[in-house]
Parts: sequence; structure tokens; C-alpha cells
Amino acid sequence: MPVGLRLNFPNNSLDDHDRVIEALNYPADWPDGLIAHGAYEVDGHLVVSDVWQSRQDFDRFTEQRLQAAMADALGDRANAPEILERELHHFSSHGHGTG
Repeated sequence: MPVGLRLNFPNNSLDDHDRVIEALNYPADWPDGLIAHGAYEVDGHLVVSDVWQSRQDFDRFTEQRLQAAMADALGDRANAPEILERELHHFSSHGHGTG
């Protein structure tokens, strides 16, 4: 069952997001298990909303790729986000649907 994850980065910005995705070579090197990704700013800080096939896929990506990319791109400003996780009852996108 897909999971929706909202990652709140209170000390980071959209510019930081752009640096990290460049370090990840994203979206050309699409993470296994990632269905959808979005980033936006709330009150001056970065929020990421993702849909993953499973929490395990997200955790594996974080351990294998994301932590290193954040460290490379942000240095000492790389911090773990506050994560809100929800199992999705239904998720649809053009060309992809689960439910």
C-alpha cells in the first residue's frame, strides 16, 4: 500500500531543495519506489510531499542516497526532517493509480 510522506525542513529553503536534487541527479536518476514528489515553501521553510510504494522504499533511499546528497549539497545545514506518514487509501496520477 502506498504511503504519503510530508517532510518538514524548518531550517531549509527551496534553494536548498534544488541543490539536493541536483546532487541526486533527480529526476534523471529516479529513486526506486518513488511514485510522486513535490516541494513547496510554507512560512519561509521547505516542505516536501512524496508518495512512495512503501515506507521501506523511502528509508532505503534515505540511507543509500539522500543523506549523502544532503551532506554534499548543504554541509552542516543538512538536518533530518520532521516526517508525517500516512498510509494512502487511494492515490491516482496520470498513468498511475492505486487504491
